[in-house]
Amino acid sequence: MKISECAELYLSYIADKSENTVKNYKIDLKQFAEVVKDKDIEEITKADIAKFRMVLQSKKLKSSTIARKLASLNSFFQYLIDLDLISSSPITKSHRPKINNKIPSSLTYEEVKKLIEKTDNLMDRVIVKLFLTTGLRSSELLGIKREDIVIERDGKIYNIDFVLEDIKETDIAFIKILGKGNKERLVPISGDTLKEFTEYLKKYDVNPVFPISYIMLWRRIINLGKKAGIYLHPHKLRHTAATLALQSGAELRVIQELLGHASPLTTARYAKVNRKQLVEITKNLSKTIME
Repeated sequence: MKISECAELYLSYIADKSENTVKNYKIDLKQFAEVVKDKDIEEITKADIAKFRMVLQSKKLKSSTIARKLASLNSFFQYLIDLDLISSSPITKSHRPKINNKIPSSLTYEEVKKLIEKTDNLMDRVIVKLFLTTGLRSSELLGIKREDIVIERDGKIYNIDFVLEDIKETDIAFIKILGKGNKERLVPISGDTLKEFTEYLKKYDVNPVFPISYIMLWRRIINLGKKAGIYLHPHKLRHTAATLALQSGAELRVIQELLGHASPLTTARYAKVNRKQLVEITKNLSKTIME
């Protein structure tokens, strides 16, 4: 993603801050993009940060102003790290001001119910439920292909398209996810979430399953939040899934496996995490959001 695209996401994320704060961030990010050009965010280096700082110094700006602009950039990069768009910040420790690492907020149970009630479009509803019951990252959700979805039935594995017209309440689907660091894991889907997901797959014969861009996904989720009167973005839905799972009694190591923060499912035997545990989590989450 380009700097400008990431900046658009970030500005939407901080939209609830004061008008002056948002304005300053917008100016700072625009100036940075003008100095280093609108390159891919993963290509930003420490040299780019040094160049930006030199440009600011050449304009005879106050040291406090330069520090504020670097702080803006640091917050921006930390946000991108949280979204797994980059693995580390190009701002060095000597440049990085102290920041308050707040735990990401999540939706309350009441907000979850309200959001689902206000989501009447099938694609949007499926996307929201997948986020809430699996904790997928945005990039992972957009990367789902039909061939990555299988049904486990009576000890046998079937591609979803072979059994699409005969999905049973007892069926469990697994999606092969290529996560951070190109690590694969299997994420289970069951219950009402699987039911609506298969309805969507029947109605839309497309591949990838969700043929929209990263930016479009974020806009859709933000707009859904506005309809429900909730400040929302995909990462908040992912964190909500983790919070609901924890509240339901799931062990932290199992939640980490589900979210892709631990070993992939193929190496689950080493972490003593198995499919049964993951299935139970997604079943409980699906029930929770439908109660």
